Amino acid sequence: MSSQLASFPAFPLTTTGDNTAKFNRFAETFPDPFLDYSSTQMPRSLYDVMRWAEFVWISWGIYRTAAQRVVRYFLTKVEIHDASDNEKEKYEETLEEMGVVGELARAGDNFMTYGNEVISLQVPFRRHLRCQACQSEYPIKRVEWKWDNWGFHGTCPNEKCKHKGEFKRVDRTSVAEDKIKLKHWNVHEIRTIHNEVTDRTEYMWEIPERVKSFIKKGNRFYLEDTPWEVVEAVKKNEMFRFNQGVLFHMKDFAPSGIRTAGWGIPLILSNFRQAWYIQVLKRYNEAIAMDYIVPFRVVTPAPGTSREADPLLHMNLGMFNNRVMEMFKKHRRDPTSLHALPFPVRMEMLSADGKSLSPQELITSGMDEFLNAQGVPAELYRGSLTIQAMPVALRLFERTWVHLVHGLDRLLQWLANNLSSLLNWEQVKLKLQPVTLADDLEKKQIQLQLASGHMISRQTAYAPFGINFREEIRRMFEEEEYSQQVMQEFAEDQAQKQELHAAMQQGSAGIAPPGAPGGPPMQTAPAGAPPAGAPAGPMPPMGGGAPGVQGPGVTPQDMMAQAENIAMQLVNAPYPVRRSELLNIKKTNETLHALVMQKLSDVRQQAASIGQQQVLSQMAPAG
Repeated sequence: MSSQLASFPAFPLTTTGDNTAKFNRFAETFPDPFLDYSSTQMPRSLYDVMRWAEFVWISWGIYRTAAQRVVRYFLTKVEIHDASDNEKEKYEETLEEMGVVGELARAGDNFMTYGNEVISLQVPFRRHLRCQACQSEYPIKRVEWKWDNWGFHGTCPNEKCKHKGEFKRVDRTSVAEDKIKLKHWNVHEIRTIHNEVTDRTEYMWEIPERVKSFIKKGNRFYLEDTPWEVVEAVKKNEMFRFNQGVLFHMKDFAPSGIRTAGWGIPLILSNFRQAWYIQVLKRYNEAIAMDYIVPFRVVTPAPGTSREADPLLHMNLGMFNNRVMEMFKKHRRDPTSLHALPFPVRMEMLSADGKSLSPQELITSGMDEFLNAQGVPAELYRGSLTIQAMPVALRLFERTWVHLVHGLDRLLQWLANNLSSLLNWEQVKLKLQPVTLADDLEKKQIQLQLASGHMISRQTAYAPFGINFREEIRRMFEEEEYSQQVMQEFAEDQAQKQELHAAMQQGSAGIAPPGAPGGPPMQTAPAGAPPAGAPAGPMPPMGGGAPGVQGPGVTPQDMMAQAENIAMQLVNAPYPVRRSELLNIKKTNETLHALVMQKLSDVRQQAASIGQQQVLSQMAPAG
């Protein structure tokens, strides 16, 4: 197998030396311009390329952020096609539990880093151990076992059995209990066998030595949920071979003239020289910042105007240095202290011209050139795309990364196929909603107009807004049903109040209430109609005028009549209206307010008494 294995082949990634001499007419006259310093350090195999690309991704914050913004720009809503409503709900719920948007973002990041993404669907299972004597079966976490001779050995937990020996391993899928996950494989550990004739590729996992060591030693954490096929591969000291179709490989295809053994080449390799150039500038800029930014201060005695007055000729410079340094120490401890010297001194600032030496403009222009070569507009990673430049610039940007969107769509469809096969669901189509459709406001308006003219479906028009038309239809009917229910309850309440009011009026006049023996038949108002006798418009002022106005001819009998009139109007009024009117009456005439409250109490008691009589009359035996 090792002779067939071609995981990270060596191939000419540089164009130096003999590779370009045959194409250069002036090779004998001028030196090769492609033979530069960066070319001597270019990686020579895909293994080195992926390691270097990984290092740049981790260490360059600007490049990483710019690449992540590219990926997340295309992450829109996942659309489900060719499925019934029930199937859509099941897929939407499962994708949400899996966190499919986050998984797509991670897959896109790996693709931008390595030019490759290897992913598989991790089907959950639960491992059990079965006693070979009593056939009792227990979850592996509930059994005390020891790893011996590639088997589980221990004592049966069954009190009636207590058999000692090797347990039989039983693995059962637990899709209903556990979540289905996506596994992103380490590209450094994946090996390939590639058929150049048919482009068929088989994938294997070179199991890391630390994993092998844990399994061989019987580490409980690893053996509880590691697929048994991996344990068998460790036992045989072989690589783990994946079945066809289990892995999804998303790759950035290389030119057909380069043999890559089925791998993709990261785009950053094409910009190796530019990345090298930027790093050289950054390294020297760092040296300048360390040596030239912080000034170097020097204190010297000032020279005198004559030979006799020159302190350099008449003093011990060692004592001068000690005096000056001691003065600095005291000043740092107490900045307000005073110091004296017998001669003048001067201080000079050296090496403070780092700003003028820093190649910041070269670094900025080099970074812009590097990111533009990576397909990331400078406005995107700076967040300054202008409205005027958006239509053309965004179209070019989206076409530049069409292979990224295509790869994510293929990943979604591969996921849908595996879910339908695993869960026995219908075959559906999954894809990301087009970015232009999701972000173009003008197209959204056009779609709404087409939907109103029955030229396209309303679901297509509403999808960019995140609206599920079918779900909204169900919600609208639920709201309509709830509205009808509330209106019916209100109509029944009003009818009851009308009957009670009529019973009170007839009872006060000595007439039998409706529905009672000897009284008129009971009538109910239609749903939503106002009670009989109630005013059609707003309620008129209580008592026909301002309740607090009292003329010289107003007698207590008049006030009692006015209070009774107001009480009869308020008894069937809604609570907020009744409360507001009573507050207004209290502000203007507290006496009238007290009388109205008394009349309201009398009316309620009378209504209760009439209702009780009606009940008793209906309960009395006939004859």
